Amino acid sequence: MLFGICGKIDLMADAKAVGFDYLEMAVSTLAALNEDEFVEVQKTAREVGLPTPVCNGLIPGTIPLIGDERDPEKLEKYLRHAFGRLNKLGVQIAVFGSGAARKCPEGVSYTEAWRQLVESTKIIGRIAQEYGITIVIEPLQRRECNMINSMAEGASLQADVNMDSVQLLTDFYHVASDNEPLADITRIGSFSHVHIAARYERRYPMPGQPDDYTQFFARLKATGYDAHMSVEGRCDDFLTEGKVSLRYIKELWDKADPSVL
Repeated sequence: MLFGICGKIDLMADAKAVGFDYLEMAVSTLAALNEDEFVEVQKTAREVGLPTPVCNGLIPGTIPLIGDERDPEKLEKYLRHAFGRLNKLGVQIAVFGSGAARKCPEGVSYTEAWRQLVESTKIIGRIAQEYGITIVIEPLQRRECNMINSMAEGASLQADVNMDSVQLLTDFYHVASDNEPLADITRIGSFSHVHIAARYERRYPMPGQPDDYTQFFARLKATGYDAHMSVEGRCDDFLTEGKVSLRYIKELWDKADPSVL
């Protein structure tokens, strides 16, 4: 298992010093950089030497995927630019959360919104496949988006899109925030990326928190998961809290036992 941290390029050196295996940056941020700025990102990545196999924040809110303003040509142009940059950084997985882009606008029925989201996700998956990138659907809590609010809904979207380049993510923070049953992890049975943060204030996982990380990890192990896990949350002192959090989740992962479920 590889453990990473979500953040910008200026966190990379500290993330390596703390002991994280990789840095997870935002696709939309990287895509918005001018060429000189992106070259500096590449330079920093080479000099620090911390891998960047995963990125999040795939689609900016300025490119809606549902409703009258959706524009497949604009989406494709953005994706080719963004994926080209991801290839240069060695990114293999892009997280499709993008709540502002995939929300259902007022006046659009849920069934029509679902149909359009499937179509948009197929465009994303097709282009991602061309660039050798896997998209992982990220279910978001209801306060952040009104489409794909559970692991089960994410799995349904994945099934309807039916492309190898479109897979599923589970995020402990969103699961806990909407009180999803952790049993759905083993019911669904297959994930390609994981995010984790405490339910309260979306802080780094730390000892003493009431969250049920133990069952979360045990159920992931039961599915055979053993890939990437990214901490995506808040802290006050990265060098101190990042080190404690990383040690904590590693210990929990090592101790997690699927046989007790």
